[in-house]
Amino acid sequence: EEKNMTPEQFQHRIRQNAEQVKQAINRTIPVKVGRAAKDHFQENFDKGGFVNGGLHPWKRSKRIGRAKGAAGGYKTLMMDGSSFFFIEYHPGTAKVDVVNNVPYARVHNEGLRAGRGRGFQMPRRQFIGESKELTKKVEDIIENEIGRILQ
Repeated sequence: EEKNMTPEQFQHRIRQNAEQVKQAINRTIPVKVGRAAKDHFQENFDKGGFVNGGLHPWKRSKRIGRAKGAAGGYKTLMMDGSSFFFIEYHPGTAKVDVVNNVPYARVHNEGLRAGRGRGFQMPRRQFIGESKELTKKVEDIIENEIGRILQ
């Protein structure tokens, strides 16, 4: 079979396999994309930064290694990753939502004000968001799924 189809041949092939394409768009692709996104964002914790056109390392906490006693042994919340690993994905019809509902996740991801009273400015330690590498993974998933159906 030909690898390079004309637009007309492609449309014909889509119509022939309409039910499989619909299933892929509405369910299979959102599940696979959600899993890929969750894995990508969780890997940011292992790498200590956000991957988007390469690694953008997070700013280290000032207290790590400088403070005396127990405080010097702490890691940042971003480094221990325990509750931040609670990244979920919810596939829907032709879409997927990727979320982290930890209450302070947005403060870290966007570098917002934190603490009581006046608080302090949390340095931005992005771990979730648009990423060139993730976009490429998503494109590959879509291409592979539709390509598999149209073979």
